[in-house]
Amino acid sequence: MSIGKLTAAAIISLMTVCAAGVINNSREVEGMTDKLIRIHVVANSDSESDQRLKLMVRDGILGEVYGLAGECKTKQEALSAISNGLEEITRRAEEVVLQSGAQLSVSCTLSRKDFPQKSYDGFTLPAGEYDALCVRLGSAEGKNWWCVCYPSLCVGAFSKIDDCGVFTEGELKIVTQPEKVRYKLWCYEAVMKLKALFSKARV
Repeated sequence: MSIGKLTAAAIISLMTVCAAGVINNSREVEGMTDKLIRIHVVANSDSESDQRLKLMVRDGILGEVYGLAGECKTKQEALSAISNGLEEITRRAEEVVLQSGAQLSVSCTLSRKDFPQKSYDGFTLPAGEYDALCVRLGSAEGKNWWCVCYPSLCVGAFSKIDDCGVFTEGELKIVTQPEKVRYKLWCYEAVMKLKALFSKARV
């Protein structure tokens, strides 16, 4: 059986089992994830020095990112501010790398990417597509540091995700009580996997 037929069969099976519940639940989670801008700093390698440098770069750019987007009222404002400030963020990261004595390239991009489920202090983000500021050091093959730069949960504005004012009560339950909304997360992640499979089959 061809990949296209397998994909179609998988989609039909999922729709038969979950029907409208899958779509409704996945839309609820997707609506929540679409309110965020994530930030990732990816180390050159897992060596002690590269991991230490990753954290130094993190500390160096967080102030820049907060200065650009910390006071933004909407996600679109924050995306625009970060996009316009990419050169500034890159320059600051390069300064930190240079001051450390390392000779590594720095790449800063703002794009929409797939990420696995991740847990942070007090909340869990489901797997899925997120807009993200990605800072890659050197070959970017090491462990990464991540947080949320809109709403500003890394530095400055909010100490807890509950205080940011971006999420509905239902969305807060998804990120702060994932064990209680496991079915919704499963539905969302199942749909995202099928979308990815379908996209690959069409290439």
